[in-house]
Amino acid sequence: MPAPPPAPWPVSQDLAALAGRARSLSRGDAGLAGLAAALLRIQPVARELERRPGPPPGGAEAPALHAWLAELGAAVADAEDLLDDLDRRRLAGPAISSCVGAALRGPGRKLRRLAERLDCVRDGSERLPLGRAAGCGVRSPNRVTGSVLAERRVFGRDQVCDDIVGRLVGDGEEICRPVAPVVAVVGHGGMGKTVLAQCVYNDARIQEYFDLRAWICVWDRLDEAELTREILQSTGGADDTSYDDSLEMLQEKLGEVVASKRFFLVLDDVWNDEGKTELQNRSVWNKVLAPLNSAAIGSRILVTTRMKLVAEVLNAAYVITLDGLKVADCLLLLKETVLSGETMDFPPELLEFGRAIAAKVKGSPLATRVIGEMLRNTRSTRKWRAMMDTEICDNIIISSLQLSYQHLPGHLQRCFAYCSIFPTTWRFNRHKLVKMWIALGFVQPPTEGKRLEDLGYKYFDDLLSRSFFGSANKDHQTYYFLDDLMHILAQRFSARDCMKINEDIPVVIPPTIRHLSVSTDYLPQLKGKYRLGRLRTLLVLRSSSLPSSHFPSKLLAKFKNLRVLDLSESDIAELPETIGQLVHLHYLAFCSMTNKLPKSIYRLQYLEVLPVLLFQDNHPGGAGKFATVKNLKTCYGN
Repeated sequence: MPAPPPAPWPVSQDLAALAGRARSLSRGDAGLAGLAAALLRIQPVARELERRPGPPPGGAEAPALHAWLAELGAAVADAEDLLDDLDRRRLAGPAISSCVGAALRGPGRKLRRLAERLDCVRDGSERLPLGRAAGCGVRSPNRVTGSVLAERRVFGRDQVCDDIVGRLVGDGEEICRPVAPVVAVVGHGGMGKTVLAQCVYNDARIQEYFDLRAWICVWDRLDEAELTREILQSTGGADDTSYDDSLEMLQEKLGEVVASKRFFLVLDDVWNDEGKTELQNRSVWNKVLAPLNSAAIGSRILVTTRMKLVAEVLNAAYVITLDGLKVADCLLLLKETVLSGETMDFPPELLEFGRAIAAKVKGSPLATRVIGEMLRNTRSTRKWRAMMDTEICDNIIISSLQLSYQHLPGHLQRCFAYCSIFPTTWRFNRHKLVKMWIALGFVQPPTEGKRLEDLGYKYFDDLLSRSFFGSANKDHQTYYFLDDLMHILAQRFSARDCMKINEDIPVVIPPTIRHLSVSTDYLPQLKGKYRLGRLRTLLVLRSSSLPSSHFPSKLLAKFKNLRVLDLSESDIAELPETIGQLVHLHYLAFCSMTNKLPKSIYRLQYLEVLPVLLFQDNHPGGAGKFATVKNLKTCYGN
């Protein structure tokens, strides 16, 4: 099952901001004005193409579209570098800032070529073999689920099913709410939320307790009248000839159908409408569920969704997070699928392969079932061994998760995908990650009265509420993480832009990579494998075999376009004077053993520094505070 080519992350949101920077620097310069105009000309084209749903794997249009988006991304990166360089020259001193023309003599030709390049990319969009644009929608309208349980056996969900049924039919005190209390099941794609809801819906205790049941698959239907009509159809309480009525008439009929009855409603596969505000989404559901006020006490609603935000919008009284299956349950499901439910013994010569596959599917029932169907009725050890391939498992998992990513707004897609450069066990610090996003220009310029940091925190919280990050508490502190499935997803959609190099993997780094994490023992090998001037992020991690306390001086000077340098998880305690040549550096985090910074660092005008522990005693802000280069001298007394 080959994976579709990875698409570059969106850059259309950067174009207007870059055009604004070019205009502010121009002061009548034709080259900068021309670049600004070219950026604005291509913006609507880029925005439209980025909003298209992903091309089908193997389709002729996929490579062409991805190549076009990659070419645009490279041009935008070059424009950003050039504008940063001009801005630095303008700020360098009175001699240059008083006459921007002097600063522009050298880059003038680059500006003209870059504008021509952007126009050429724009013209190239007309030759893309694409059909009609699909706007913002990323989901197929053909998705339908029903209440009938198609599975012969459901593995590993007995306890959670009993828990949900207990919540729905329990004799506990009724919560005072304007509509029936909501129980929400939240989980990633392919985790079996629908199957679990079917188990609950068909449980004998549910059938006995409720007078009336209804099931609707919400999927891409978020219109009040359509949803109300769907519920009416599911209850069987109105004939088909009445379904063209207004929303008011439909709601009146639904209220009559459920009146004084203990009603159970399943809303399967609910998504947040990203085109509406949270308040607007709440308003939609308040209208849809309002007729249930006439239902009897004890009525309940069960919701399945990929997004914690949906549970919040629906005011869920109880939320169950559906995690992956245990390896043992995946193996049972694999056997069941391979044998088609027959009672024959599982071939012992294939058991070892089966255990390996069960361990690689990351707890995904969908991936397990798909692989089982691919292996059905075959005893070929060659085919079973092939299915142990991690890439095959990952591709199947990605197919069930990619809609979650494609549903995200573009600015959140990039922020999430960037997280793939961190190790799988990384505990994210919300403040540090937001500072990185800001340093890289991922956070769009805020409206008046808002700080970039506040907008960056909102980005993070939006990803958290959409279940892309998990959270946990330890030692009275909250930390955040990507689970295994989200790591796979982030890697899939950042493959052109981000790379994580493990200690034992010799690699050649593709020229499109802009964000990189390496261990200290791999640093010296970078120069021969990559044009280092392309990098925007370098995350250096401690090596288990070869600790290093210093950064090679000549190597550091090569990272001329670096924005983010994070050494906080390495052994590097000494920085060379060549760091002063990293004129675009915005973010520096260094290890707690560092006791002195080179004086050249004070020349870096954009830089903010995060000392992990260094400022605890000699800086009034305490540990973990950011400092600009302007106050570093105060901290160090240099």
